This record gives sequence, C-alpha cells and structure tokens, in this order.
Amino acid sequence: MKISRSDRSNLALWWWTIDRYLLTSFFILILFGIFLVMAASQHLAESLNIPSHYFTVRHLLFGALSIPIIIFFSVLNERQTKIICILGIIVTTLLLFVILFEGEKIKGAQRWFYLGNLSFQPSEIGKPLFVVFNAWLLSLWVEKTKFPGWMWSIASITLISTLLLLQPDLGMTIVMMFTWGFQLFITGIPLIIILFLILAFPIFMIISYHHFNHVKIRIDNFIEGKTYQVSKSLQSFESGGFWGKGPGEGFYKKSLPDAHSDFVFAVAAEEYGALICSVIIIIYCLIIIRSFYYTIYNNNLFFILAVGGLAFQFGFQTLIHMASNTDLIPTKGMTLPFLSYGGSSLLASAITAGIILSLTKKNNSLQPFRKEIYEKF
Repeated sequence: MKISRSDRSNLALWWWTIDRYLLTSFFILILFGIFLVMAASQHLAESLNIPSHYFTVRHLLFGALSIPIIIFFSVLNERQTKIICILGIIVTTLLLFVILFEGEKIKGAQRWFYLGNLSFQPSEIGKPLFVVFNAWLLSLWVEKTKFPGWMWSIASITLISTLLLLQPDLGMTIVMMFTWGFQLFITGIPLIIILFLILAFPIFMIISYHHFNHVKIRIDNFIEGKTYQVSKSLQSFESGGFWGKGPGEGFYKKSLPDAHSDFVFAVAAEEYGALICSVIIIIYCLIIIRSFYYTIYNNNLFFILAVGGLAFQFGFQTLIHMASNTDLIPTKGMTLPFLSYGGSSLLASAITAGIILSLTKKNNSLQPFRKEIYEKF
C-alpha cells in the first residue's frame, strides 16, 4: 500500500511524521531477538522437559505484542504521553511496594508477580515511565520557579530506589539512578551536586558489597577471574570468530546459564560471529545517536530531558549487558533491549521505543527554522 504526502488520514500523518530510521531499527532488533532466543533456548527447554520451542513461542508472542505497543505510544502527543507516564509510574510504584509482600521469590529476589504461567516485573515497566515523569518534574522546576520539582525528583528516586533495593535488584537501581543523575546534569544543576553524586556512587557500591551477599560473590569472582558464566561467554566469542559457527551450531550456549536472557549477546557472537555483533552494535548506536540528535535542535526542556533520558537509559542498559558478557564488569542479570528473552523487558523496550518515536515526530521535535536540516538528515 502506497501512502502519498497529500493523504491527510491519521495513518498517512503518522507515517510522514514518524522517524522511519528509528522505527526500522527497532523492528530489526525485534526480528533479531526472535532468532537469537530460538538459538539460545532450545537446549534449556529440553533440559526442563518442555517443548523445545517453548521460549521461542512465548518470545514471539511478546514480540508481536510489542509492535502495537510501539505504534500506540508513537501516535500520542506530548500531553497524552505525560498523562500516561505519570499515572503509570504511580501504579508501578504501588506495585513495587505490594510485590515485597505478595511477589514470587526466585533465586533470592522478590521482583515478579505470577499470573498463571505469565510473570510480570513492575520495575521493568516503570523504568521508561520514570524518565518521562522525572523530565516533567524537572522541566516544571525550571519553568516555574515556585514549583519544588527538584525536591519531588529526589523524593521519587529515593522511594523507587529503596523499593528496588528491598527486592533486591541492584542492577535496576543503578540504571534508574544513573538515568536520574544524567537528567539532573542536563537540567543544569550546580557542579557541586554533580560532584557529590559522583562521590556517592562508590560509597553506595561499598555498602552494597557488604550488605548484599550476591553482590559480594559477583565482585569477588570478577576480581579473582573465577566467574563460570563469563568464562563460557568468552569462549563463545572466541569460538564464533568473525563469521560465526552458523545458526543453531553454537556449543558453549548449552553450558551457559541464562543464555537466552542474560548472555544472549554471547550466543549471537558464537553463532553469527563478530560481523553480526558489529551490526547489532551499529543499530543500537544509530538509535542512541539519532535520538540525541533531536535534542540538539529543540528548545523544549521537557523534550530534551525525556528523549535524552530515554536514549541514555536504553544505551546504558545495552552497555551493561555487553560489558558483563565480555568480562569488562562483574556479571549482572541485565537484559539486552529487544534481543533478550523476557516479556516484561520486551514490553518495557517497546514503551521506550514508542515514546521516543512519539516525541521525535516532525511536528513535535523540530523548531520551524530547523525543518530543512531534518529533511537533509
């Protein structure tokens, strides 16, 4: 079906205002994720005596669901996006509180609700919603001098971080706090506060090291070079070489715990090689750089904080996953956006993508005298 520029229908208006480079990049990642989960999960399903394509089918269903979610958020205007995210972060924060009493405890962590065979992790969904909520608070603080937006911002991140640490989920806490700090930085807060936050992070990690046994074990293993998962992950990279061993031909994935989620990048390296891994990295970089590009040519502080914050969070999570897979940092159960198995993670990535597409539509993201630059870009 061909859509002409003269067509004024809702579909045509959406198509001609959406960033099709970003949209295509998100869809390519979804497609890559289906193939990688298929390759990484079959041996796990067989070991659990369930159908070999059990995880693939579930990931395919969530992947299919993520597409209308992306489209739904992408058609919203700025006001609608704010309302949904503000209401959404209130609901997810309440769920983070309830989950401490009613949630399912798995491997020492209490992060999930279970509805039959489906699990739901509120912190994943709340992650992109908080970025928009915090952007709204900080923009109001700057625009309305009597509104204590910075106080509400500090109170909200403190509450959410506390609830996350009680689960415990240190990785998610770090992602949320770094994103919050990044938004504060680009808001233009005094340098002394930035220095205080930088100094506070190592203190926070030292306290976590002494109070969370799993954090201590992971850091100790990283320092001593005794991490079993990472050793198998590095062998996957070495085995794959430049071209990879071929789809379904990976060997080390069979002994790699959580290969379909926490180490899916290592599976991509072994089966598809450094070439496809480079393509994946380029796609992530395109999404992040192109999103940041829009913030350069916009004077709307909310837009800058929201789009910049979402791009930072998306990239930071990607970096943590790839760095832990390559033994650059201690292992952390962090999913790779759109590629790792996990319904909540996939839906959260879809929400992130949809909001970025919504805010970067031509009529939202560009000042009138900048439109000619966009057309060239």
